[in-house]
Amino acid sequence: MHQELLKYLEMYHPQIAPFMHLQINEWGKDRPLQGVKILHHVPLVPNTLLKIAALVAAKAEVTVTNPASFCKAHPDAITCLHNSGIAYVENLDLLRDETFDVYMDCGGQLHQRLGRPLTGAIELTGSGDQYYRSLKTLDFPVISIDHTMTKQLETVFGCAESSHQAIQKLTGVDPKNKNWLIFGFGKIGRGLAYFCVEHRVPVTVVDSSAHQCDLASRLDIDAILPEDRDKLEKAVAKADIILTATGGKNIMSKYPRAWFDGKILGNLGLHDEFGPNFNAQDVLYDKKPINFCLYDPTSMIFIDPEFYLHNLGGLLLLQGNFSRGIHDIPEDIDSSIIRDWCQYHKYSEKNIRRWFLTSQDFSLKTN
Repeated sequence: MHQELLKYLEMYHPQIAPFMHLQINEWGKDRPLQGVKILHHVPLVPNTLLKIAALVAAKAEVTVTNPASFCKAHPDAITCLHNSGIAYVENLDLLRDETFDVYMDCGGQLHQRLGRPLTGAIELTGSGDQYYRSLKTLDFPVISIDHTMTKQLETVFGCAESSHQAIQKLTGVDPKNKNWLIFGFGKIGRGLAYFCVEHRVPVTVVDSSAHQCDLASRLDIDAILPEDRDKLEKAVAKADIILTATGGKNIMSKYPRAWFDGKILGNLGLHDEFGPNFNAQDVLYDKKPINFCLYDPTSMIFIDPEFYLHNLGGLLLLQGNFSRGIHDIPEDIDSSIIRDWCQYHKYSEKNIRRWFLTSQDFSLKTN
């Protein structure tokens, strides 16, 4: 492996990235992806390089892109790829005449821009999961990791850590001393609320799903349905920090703009959830997901198993006989990763069960 990549393997050492180091070592011996053409479309930040290193160790032919609609590729990561001889393409349009066996997709963007892959796709995000499920016809298999507990290590615990770090970095304000209002109580919204509960920060959530509001109430979190305008207006007036994590576009445009004057506003979704009524300067980080202002948008401890699983999904796709359409990760694989992660990092599985969404929750179309 190239020296440039090895530097990042030392930076993100086995104590904080045990899953990626295991995969790199195993795949370096077995080379299970030899000759497979992979288009890798995951936010390109420094810790993503370990994920790419595992694919390289497996002898895949990797081309790297970046979902620029919501995050910039980190210059350090770009430099590492160039120096390591790994293809990085900024403009997806330049790949229109190429074919790839597997898409490692984010937001369904590769399919939307380039059409279908030869074999199938592995989807990383909730937005992409919704996109693929919304298609009337899907003529290739897609494995989504979005409905896993492994993914929620990032969206709940990782988001709890990175969101307050980002707010503090962008504003100089200590978020622990403010009132929070969160739009959306799906995987990311739960992470924001988890931070507040852990630090005894006043928090209210807004969600269009009565089921989600009920789940929030069970965690002793105040919850409001958006159609309850009087309650919502009072909650907005009381809040200092207002964050969106619904997964939808322009969802804040339905409310009077004046409600939000003087508030700290931030987005955690892939889309612009504030919409045209809000200028870029009105919302932290120009309306992009605020955690991407950090060197590591998600701490490696929490995203390490997600990277491992997203890569593993590619191997499952190639080795299995998947029908057309969207498929979830087998529950036994997900549970095994969670169990190993908890044992390694000495974390309570009970707390995970308390905060994470279940397969039943996902069947009720949570955010």
